[in-house]
Amino acid sequence: MILMGSYGRTGRRRKRKRDGDHRREFGAAVFEQGYIELLKWAKRNGISFGKLRPAYFRQTGRGLMTCRKLSKGDLVISVPEKMLITTKTAERSQIVKTFIKLQPKYSLTAIQILCIFILYEKFQGGSSFWYPYIRTLPTSFNTPAYFKAEELSALPSSLQQQCVTQIKTVRESFEELKRYVENDSTMLDKAFLDFLTFDEFRWAWFVVNTRSVFKANCIDLLPGSRLQTQDNYALAPVLDLLNHNDTTEVQAGFNQESKHYEICTFTPYKKGMQVFINYGPHDNRKLLLEYGFILPHNLHNTVAFSEDLIYSVVLPDIFGISRKKREIIAVNELHKDLCCSEGSGLSWNLLVLLRVLAMKEDHFKRHWQRVLTGEFLGEDVENRVSQWRQNLIERVLISYELDEKNIAKFLSSDIQRSENAKLALSLRNQEKHILQNALDLLKIS
Repeated sequence: MILMGSYGRTGRRRKRKRDGDHRREFGAAVFEQGYIELLKWAKRNGISFGKLRPAYFRQTGRGLMTCRKLSKGDLVISVPEKMLITTKTAERSQIVKTFIKLQPKYSLTAIQILCIFILYEKFQGGSSFWYPYIRTLPTSFNTPAYFKAEELSALPSSLQQQCVTQIKTVRESFEELKRYVENDSTMLDKAFLDFLTFDEFRWAWFVVNTRSVFKANCIDLLPGSRLQTQDNYALAPVLDLLNHNDTTEVQAGFNQESKHYEICTFTPYKKGMQVFINYGPHDNRKLLLEYGFILPHNLHNTVAFSEDLIYSVVLPDIFGISRKKREIIAVNELHKDLCCSEGSGLSWNLLVLLRVLAMKEDHFKRHWQRVLTGEFLGEDVENRVSQWRQNLIERVLISYELDEKNIAKFLSSDIQRSENAKLALSLRNQEKHILQNALDLLKIS
């Protein structure tokens, strides 16, 4: 289940200020035939969505608008188990059964099974039961797997590597499927095999990846399932039109009593406002990589510092790192969460790590417990940490500026105007803002 927690006084003030941008925006109803048919089909098959209607919103694009006031605790949407597309749904289909027969010793992944199922339903067109849903799915995505090489180059370098890894994973999964199919294709429709291209598989992969809800293993697999591992994927028609907001408070999950996937809101809405879901505490890098969008103001945004960078700043000023310090760093996991956020500046772990490294050895041996509780350790330690903090932030800012000079030379004017490039450059600007804000705060403190 997703149940977002409460905020402190400062957090509540920041939340109210930020929510004014897009959560209070009123939408324009969408009357496209595909969406009209989707809602009719959904209602006939037991999906309850109350007074929610597809609408267009200036800042977020398509989403769901409420045509009545919603109060805290109201049920927003309810999808019966039979209308969730899960591996259980897919394994009942003839196409997935055929794939499994082709290679009885081969175990498909959950996402491969769902991709096969969705693609076959798409291939069948209007004769598919799921056609009203399939026809309203996006035709492509703004995830980096869809970026051109020039657009990828506009992303921060550390994120570029994650994107390359993701693209490789998708391609290897597709090629694995094709290999098994080509070994014995007589049992499969040749027209479908021709339809099963990498582009179509990539599309299906990101349908699953971007639009699935978390069902927490509430729905059992079929007996004798050939799935490699248990999975949490479930596509939920209509529900997946809800957009993500980082401050929205909802409760979402599969209700074992009603056998429905349900979403209740703990955020009130006025008539005409967009209703949101909350995917969890994801920063904009995660949102772009996995879902293909970023938020203009994301509560969870951070800029990470690599250990290599940190030690390159610190080591010239100290005489190595003792075994005792390494032990304390490891035991307390001070090598994790080394980042900077807009609201809080450098993370607690990073500050503690810098203080550990800044302490002289005899001082550290006598007072290492104090550093873990954030106690004042003396002017010499704090001054050294302050200088390191500034050096760290400035180094990353300089690297961003150098990258941008290269990007400006590399990107053509057409590419710079593309939606993908705009997303990449916007993400860069947000991260630069976080760093600059932290640097400004440090200089005036």
